[in-house]
This record gives sequence, C-alpha cells and structure tokens, in this order.
Amino acid sequence: MARQAIEIEFTAEERALILKYGYPFEGIETSLKACQDSEEIEAITIDSFELERLIGDLSISINDMKGGSVQHELLELCDRLEAAERYGNGRFDRI
Repeated sequence: MARQAIEIEFTAEERALILKYGYPFEGIETSLKACQDSEEIEAITIDSFELERLIGDLSISINDMKGGSVQHELLELCDRLEAAERYGNGRFDRI
C-alpha cells in the first residue's frame, strides 16, 4: 500500500531546527540541505510514515530540553507538523 505524501512548507529557521533536532530520513535530509542556503519558504514533500517519525524525533528532543526559546520553537513546529499530518495540508495560509 502506498503511503500518502504531504507537501509541507518550511521557513529557513524550521529547516535548520529539523536538521539539528529531528534526525530526518535521508530523503528529507537531502531535500532540506538542497535549500539550506535559501531564506525563502521552501516546500518539501514528506510521506506519512516519515512525517510521523519526524514528529516523534522532534518530540524526543523537546522532552530532553530544560526549556528555553528553542524548545518553544520546536513545540510550535511539532504543532504545525501534526496539523499537516492530520489535515494533509502543510502550506502556510497566505492572504
């Protein structure tokens, strides 16, 4: 059975957080590194299994922290990833 793929937009800061704290699968890591120098919002396609694992890995990193701004940023990122997983939409709302 094919896994669902979700296109998720990330800011440069979110991409850096994922590379540092998310332990992404090779495909995600390659996609993130391909746009590492960009300050623009970039979209990356992630399949549902890899997204679930990424959320779990980020959550472990959050739980290992003692607080602070990075922990808060990771919490917000996880909330957004969980919403993308739930609704199948990882795009930012644009006016």
